[in-house]
Amino acid sequence: MKSIKIFMTLAVLMAAGFARGQSFKPAANPEKVLAELRKTSQATSSIQASFTEEKYLAVLKEPEKSSGLFYYQQKDKMRWEQRTPSKYIILINGDKLRIQEGNKEKNVGQAGRMAAQIKELMIGLVNGDFQQNKGFSSAVLEDSDHYQVVLTPVNRRLKNIYSKIAMNFSKSSLRLKELSFFEKGGDKSLMKFQQEKFNQPIAENLFKDL
Repeated sequence: MKSIKIFMTLAVLMAAGFARGQSFKPAANPEKVLAELRKTSQATSSIQASFTEEKYLAVLKEPEKSSGLFYYQQKDKMRWEQRTPSKYIILINGDKLRIQEGNKEKNVGQAGRMAAQIKELMIGLVNGDFQQNKGFSSAVLEDSDHYQVVLTPVNRRLKNIYSKIAMNFSKSSLRLKELSFFEKGGDKSLMKFQQEKFNQPIAENLFKDL
């Protein structure tokens, strides 16, 4: 049960968003869109951004709101730092995954294979490796301002957590603006990124110290 709770904690923390109000339609040239997104991600050595999140849970009438900072360094370092309403950090550095809630670090060693898949997914959504992730099928949509890539899990373990994941990219910058996870149980969240900085130095200790 403890390991299952850890899996779901990871899923909820990275769960972000439901579909935008715009009317998306199938992209005219999905392979070209994916190639452009891949080229942009490969040219991105680092990302720094703030984020806001609204979690919509079936048991609550109003969404839970949170905010924090996000850091990424090519190709496998990430820091997800929720600051309000409470402190929560997910730290990925290569094959290492660490989680801190409040001032206490959680034990994720027993999470095993599922934790590894979640870690791979989290990094893949940022560095573009989601395109090679065989655990999902993909569809590419567009509206006037955005491309949307919808990932549907085909891996049994991931299907037990997610019904789908949607990513909205700005057409002008090809940067991820909203990340949308739909959980199997019906919960969903909306996450938006602001104040992004790309390809600028990041202090190494941010990927080492909780």
